Amino acid sequence: MRLEPLREFERRLRRVLRLGRRYFTVCLIDDAAMKQMNRRFRGKARPTDVLSFPWDNAWSRFLMKRGRDPMRHFLGDIAISVETARRNARTEGHSLRNEIRWLILHGVLHLLGYNHETDGGAMTAREWALREELGLNRREVRRRPRVRA
Repeated sequence: MRLEPLREFERRLRRVLRLGRRYFTVCLIDDAAMKQMNRRFRGKARPTDVLSFPWDNAWSRFLMKRGRDPMRHFLGDIAISVETARRNARTEGHSLRNEIRWLILHGVLHLLGYNHETDGGAMTAREWALREELGLNRREVRRRPRVRA
């Protein structure tokens, strides 16, 4: 999978969300690593598609109060299982690239404080509106790999 289209999407997403200097990282991992992370941080012994880890620690807050925190613009990390994303994309009939873009968007909303499990639909509504604004609801069909003779 080419990473440049995902980087371009990240730049567009940052503009649309008006993140300014705030930034995040995206880590593409496999199911084995995701299973370990999901078990450790959520108590679920199975892989999932995306996990978000907002940056927040006492040392950072201490430094921020003094205006010296080099991480003050860092929102956090997003981990995406490419294997699970690939399965989801196949099941839904769209491209892996679209699936991963949706997962990046979903993860960033979590980093911004949204929680679809407790917010009465606010995150879901925001996510669908952003998908539309970013052109992610357009059907992007998977391409079949070329067969080389």
